[in-house]
Amino acid sequence: MAYSTQTIAKGCFGKIYKQKYNDTWAAIKKVPQNFIDRKDLERECDVYNKAQHPNIVKLLGNITLTKGLWIIPLEFIFGEDLETTIFKSSRSKVKLTQENKATIIVGMCEGLYYLHCKDIVHQDLKPDNIMVEHATNRAVIIDLGLAKFFRCGLNSAVDMGNEAYGAPEVLRRGSQRDQRSDVWAMGKIIAELCARVRLPTLSVCPEKIKETLKDQPYCKAVCRMVDINPSLRASMGGIIHDIRSAGGKGIVASPPVKKDLLKPPSPTNNAINRSPSPMDRGGTRFNRDPTPMPMDPSPIRRSPSPMHRASPQINKDPPPKQGCPPIFHWERTPRPDLKPLPTKAGLAPSPSLNKAEDKNKNQALALIGGQDITPDFMKMQLYKEATKDLPCNLPTTGKVVIRSYEEKNGEGGKWMQKEVVTQEGKIIKYNDISYNTN
Repeated sequence: MAYSTQTIAKGCFGKIYKQKYNDTWAAIKKVPQNFIDRKDLERECDVYNKAQHPNIVKLLGNITLTKGLWIIPLEFIFGEDLETTIFKSSRSKVKLTQENKATIIVGMCEGLYYLHCKDIVHQDLKPDNIMVEHATNRAVIIDLGLAKFFRCGLNSAVDMGNEAYGAPEVLRRGSQRDQRSDVWAMGKIIAELCARVRLPTLSVCPEKIKETLKDQPYCKAVCRMVDINPSLRASMGGIIHDIRSAGGKGIVASPPVKKDLLKPPSPTNNAINRSPSPMDRGGTRFNRDPTPMPMDPSPIRRSPSPMHRASPQINKDPPPKQGCPPIFHWERTPRPDLKPLPTKAGLAPSPSLNKAEDKNKNQALALIGGQDITPDFMKMQLYKEATKDLPCNLPTTGKVVIRSYEEKNGEGGKWMQKEVVTQEGKIIKYNDISYNTN
């Protein structure tokens, strides 16, 4: 390998040089051995090997240790970073016509969509980490050093992304970075690319995007991507079709996900037990990311326990008009109006009536908070269900979320999630849901 002294980038973990590697130009990342341990290096290598996509930078060969430096050979992009394209127009060689903007936006969204389909969170999306190829305007996501695998509720890396493109829940609540925070960062990048202005991070919200982009084709999609509430924010699987459509014709996109996976859920499914797969979470209110931000538990908002989970009644309406989401009617069975029977003076009320009232009362409690008249038995069963297949013991106070996705024959699979929230040694919230995508 012919070494060069030309430094093309540097960061907190090392420098990147333009050098020859196997008779081709490469971006050689050199990291001091004591700056990164082998576990993190292996994780980074796994990310590159799993993320084989035209809009994601490629790893060209094995990572080696030479003279105390880790040598990481990466694809060299003959172009410029998006930071230069947007904010340094005098140095930029990219003409931001509508067609070129569409190529860049669709490309970087296709790359992020592919990462999320592989359970990879980039964590550090910003214009500096997106390259634009001069000859083709191909957008390439680079710098996966902080990327992590996010599956089974566990992260393979710590949260170390930048704050300038940090989602509200990350900056204000200290939440961990996940696919939803990646979507927020991408939404801000698209808005800045379209408007060619730097948006203050704390001001970014749907109202600010509407004010900035107005009637531009990506306005509606970006508004859904930067929703302040992460549980209402669109996923890449739910927004990628809108991004492709806004880009217009002539954009070469990756093969789409099966259409039947993107349809709204059928009214015949159980609305409580349904949870969309990470690959086909839509943007409608019935198909968004099912993992909301932690909230203070209360008897009304707490999910029912598995032993008392009730299925709401759903009325089947006539087929909705095209473009309109199906409307679900949630009805609660009316409580019977029991009138006391007339009794003779001096006689106690009928014991059967009291039993009926107690029964109705217990049913109401079970529907609201999962409580029952046998708390000891309930507690024993709940702990048994909640701790089954967990990789760790339940904390005294805290939250454990386990997610998994089993792929079958490449055509679909099963997505599962278990969530347990404890407080002072008691389970206050428990969810165990699954969803088949085939």
